[in-house]
Amino acid sequence: MRAPSVMRLVLLSVPLLSAPAWAIEHCSFQGKPINLDNGNTTKNLTGTVRCVDEDTKKETHTVAFKNGKKDGWEVRRWSDGRAVEQEYKADKRQGGFKRYEDGRLVETAQYADDNQRGEEVRYHPNGKPSRRIDRQPEDAKSTYEDYDETGRLAKAGCGLQSSWEAGLKDCVWKGPAPLVFFHSNGQKRAVIQLKNGRREGVTELFDKDGQRTATNAYVAGLLDGVSTRYSDGKALTSTTWAKGEREGDETEFFKDGGKKQVVTWKSRQQAKRVEYFQNGERKHELVVTGDRAVESYFEDDGSLRERRNLVKGEWHNGFDPDGVTEAFLPDGGTERREHYVKGKAEGRRQVWAENGTLIEDSQWTKDRVTERKRWNPDGGLVEDEAFYEDGSRKKK
Repeated sequence: MRAPSVMRLVLLSVPLLSAPAWAIEHCSFQGKPINLDNGNTTKNLTGTVRCVDEDTKKETHTVAFKNGKKDGWEVRRWSDGRAVEQEYKADKRQGGFKRYEDGRLVETAQYADDNQRGEEVRYHPNGKPSRRIDRQPEDAKSTYEDYDETGRLAKAGCGLQSSWEAGLKDCVWKGPAPLVFFHSNGQKRAVIQLKNGRREGVTELFDKDGQRTATNAYVAGLLDGVSTRYSDGKALTSTTWAKGEREGDETEFFKDGGKKQVVTWKSRQQAKRVEYFQNGERKHELVVTGDRAVESYFEDDGSLRERRNLVKGEWHNGFDPDGVTEAFLPDGGTERREHYVKGKAEGRRQVWAENGTLIEDSQWTKDRVTERKRWNPDGGLVEDEAFYEDGSRKKK
């Protein structure tokens, strides 16, 4: 009498089902029951174990063994058309991999020494590839290509974790030139000029309506020259690059085309930043020289409103007041003059009224006032005080 095959209660929900589903399968080898969960029953096995569903009697699982180790194809099938096929060599994944959904192929891959290596292809429902991957041990040398359902190229690049688009830096494109990416609606997303597989010349970018959104100049895969972003056909920003680094002017524009801000880069640092009123007059200016800077604010008629001397902060990336800070009246006269050391008020502070009369004269130490005199604009004294460290007035 033929011995019954061993029952296995198999959970089908992980990883291929979203909801739990249980099935009972019977596994056997040459008519004898086999328990795949017990290594002793397959210890010296050579051949193929077959499992069938208890209810439907359909084959659900086959595993090839050689001397007790998986060697050849392992295949799992489910009643809803899903299936997974994995090739093994001496208990390690080696060779091909296939995955099916609803009876159609959705993914193929290759393995070497239990690691995914080489070509991987994923498919759209219409059978055309959606993504091609060449997976290498070094992630930066892995490549990918994404396609829409019609077969048009949507993206391509190198690296699957930290990725670069094709043609950038060392990500050499081995396909035809120019390299063209498409939006899902068929409009061109990017037209990329190449030389020896790297970006060279001007790359143009477009939105889904075919409107140009940017132009970028490249040399040997690095930004080099002028890059411009557009909106409704008008320039939004313009940036000058040299060998992949900003070098020169980076300009932002108002909608009417006038300059809104210009940042000048030198050796990867901001050397100057100028903001403008829409009427073309300067609004704010910062000029950097080494660890020091001069910052100026202007009225919309071009007159100087305030100027500050600055030093690079010790505990942050910005600048702190250091030296003389002055504010000016509309007629150009001085309104306020004060002194700072590394961001703290230190020394004399003076304030003048519009008629030129001195209305405050005070002394400061480490951001704290120590003495202060105040006058009315007509010259009458209204305050003459000295202060303790806690801010309280000294009694006379």
